[in-house]
Amino acid sequence: MTRATDLIGARASRGPLNWFPQRFEPGAIQGAGAKKLLGTPNVSMEELLVRETAQNSWDARIGDRPVEFTLNLRQLTSEITDLLLDSVFTGAASGTRIREVLSTDGVNAVEISDRGTVGLGGPVRNDRAIPPESVTHFIDLIFNIGATKSDLTSGGTYGFGKSIAYMVSEVGAIIVWSRCATDRGPEDRLIASAIGDVFELDEFRYTGRHWWGRTVDGRPEPIVGPAARELGDRLFAKTFGADELGTSILILAPDLGAPGPEDDAAVLTEAVLWNLWPKLLPDESGMYPMEIRVEVDGVDHPIPDPSTHPILSGPVSCLNAVRAVQSGAPRPHSLFAVDVTEVKRYSEVLGHIALTKYPIASGAASGLPNSHAVTLMRHGAELVVRKIERAPLAEPGFQWAGVFKPVGALDPTFARSEPPAHDDWSPASLQDKIQRSQVKLAMQRIQEAADRFVEPYASTRTASSTSSAAGVGDMLAGLMAGSSGSAPSRAGSASRPGGTRSSKASAQLGAPQWTDSSTPGWTRTTVPVRLVGGPPTGSRVRIEIGIGTDGGTERQIDPSYLRDGGWEEQEGTPTALIPPGGVRNYWFESSDAIAVDVATRILSEDSDE
Repeated sequence: MTRATDLIGARASRGPLNWFPQRFEPGAIQGAGAKKLLGTPNVSMEELLVRETAQNSWDARIGDRPVEFTLNLRQLTSEITDLLLDSVFTGAASGTRIREVLSTDGVNAVEISDRGTVGLGGPVRNDRAIPPESVTHFIDLIFNIGATKSDLTSGGTYGFGKSIAYMVSEVGAIIVWSRCATDRGPEDRLIASAIGDVFELDEFRYTGRHWWGRTVDGRPEPIVGPAARELGDRLFAKTFGADELGTSILILAPDLGAPGPEDDAAVLTEAVLWNLWPKLLPDESGMYPMEIRVEVDGVDHPIPDPSTHPILSGPVSCLNAVRAVQSGAPRPHSLFAVDVTEVKRYSEVLGHIALTKYPIASGAASGLPNSHAVTLMRHGAELVVRKIERAPLAEPGFQWAGVFKPVGALDPTFARSEPPAHDDWSPASLQDKIQRSQVKLAMQRIQEAADRFVEPYASTRTASSTSSAAGVGDMLAGLMAGSSGSAPSRAGSASRPGGTRSSKASAQLGAPQWTDSSTPGWTRTTVPVRLVGGPPTGSRVRIEIGIGTDGGTERQIDPSYLRDGGWEEQEGTPTALIPPGGVRNYWFESSDAIAVDVATRILSEDSDE
């Protein structure tokens, strides 16, 4: 429980807020640097705004009740801009354009609010020891840079994401009003903050970071209690009920790339639809996780239903199927078939991928791009991380979609691999070799599963009449001990001297299947091989396996690491006669400490093999 702030003295006083610009001191980050901490995200600013604020709200949810999340585009009245000039953004506000912009007519703002959340609790100062078990929501959002959440199963894992609110504002300024639970009951807290340019004042240099609240013991703090509630009621469109908790953020002069509030609303609606669509769906209990609204001056701007959307209906069916499989619930009915498969690293289940084919929209929706991607999301948060696009379907009139979620136990691993903007999984960022292999292999398996779903066998097709198993080398790359999962170098597969290549037959490799070997620490791999073309009587196919290394492939098999099983029903034989269109299975067993490279070649009629 958060301890109530001492309301005696300046903290609870009414009247204009105090301006507190941050001086340079050892380790201080200047304002421009703080804005760059998100790096170069793969999504637009408006998408990032929606994603980051929604993640923060979702992380702060109370119990099982839905989170109310509202984005309200407002045009501030002259009374409000006068109040902001006179009582909030006081002082010179050097290095910003706040007072200049507030002195013009028609100032816009976007108010982002959540309810059904815990609010910004914990200490209001970040320089004092934090009591055990205390939350640090307030200081993490308002003062700290790069604070990392300890709960890596939640949507957000970094404190960098808050900089997006300043980046969206033309003047880099926000006002935060929050109500949190304390040991004395609900407490209101209000503070303004801005990030501007470095400036000098009275022979001192300042970082460009500013706060407006109450200066207590030479440090900035929020105003609290009735004073915060009264000012919040005057500035914000959405107020708090008697015992309601939550947080509201007012972003001044937002630049969302559109010419006016209605156009901005359309931009935000699209961002919500494509990035938060899992939160617009009921869960297994029938409850909607979040109640999301986009408003213009308090009037709703409708958000389409993703379950009936011409593109998102496919991912919706996939997510529902993955949810059911991972929770052990019955699979929900779907108009079009949905395939759900395990994504594995050896015998370890990393997660589940669901894939479906469904019709391309016609009529008014026909201008939308066709779906051909897998959506990645975390197990618990179910917030979109990114999409992996692969080849579209060749079937006329149809598109495909997929969804991947890791198992719950691996949520922290995937969270650690995310950059500050939470818009990718980057295995190279993980120090732990096993975790790096888990994420890298998951990304590889997802792409392979999608490719097989779109066109079976196509991902391993080569231009040569001799089909290399480079694709399988990728699939098995994670077997290399101490490796982050990169595939071994792909060895060519030349014909035996004296033989000739067939230009009509091609041996293509399908998806390998992994099972536990009877030898501890080993895995049995079965690879289907399909023959395309060639004479009606069939063609002889030879399999060559070896140990993948950074420098290529070692074909001299060491039985301590690799055992060649041969063709099923013809064990110990490296060649098999396969008719056109026929499929035969080849198997081998290998130590989990190595990577295995597989190659195929067609034997000529005059070959003595």
